[in-house]
Amino acid sequence: MIQFISKWWPSGICIALILYATLASNPTPDVDMSFFPHIDKLIHAIMFGGVTGALAFDYERANRVALPMLRKKILVYAAFIAIFAVADEIAQALFTETRAAEVWDAIADFSGIAIAVVMAPPVIMKVLRIR
Repeated sequence: MIQFISKWWPSGICIALILYATLASNPTPDVDMSFFPHIDKLIHAIMFGGVTGALAFDYERANRVALPMLRKKILVYAAFIAIFAVADEIAQALFTETRAAEVWDAIADFSGIAIAVVMAPPVIMKVLRIR
């Protein structure tokens, strides 16, 4: 268990933060974000793109594989996170009174995931100095 946590803790933190941010009734009390219309969609894209990149980073950090393998793996992670995004929207509708499932939130989630699929592999390879 300790080995698992040591490999995947950044991803775990990202997932925990997403669950809190999307399922808590008021995750940002006293913060007015009305100055930027639809900022919540940008936040959704960043959250779900970020967790996709974190999963890929954690995998690469633990396994140090070549770029083609990382590109294949990130597609698997992207599919997993897309399912997580849909499940999260459904959970908002079913388990919260102050939140609702929104198609545009899911589209923002998918957009962030797609950006991570393209951007994360070369960045990860550069950060970890792998060719």
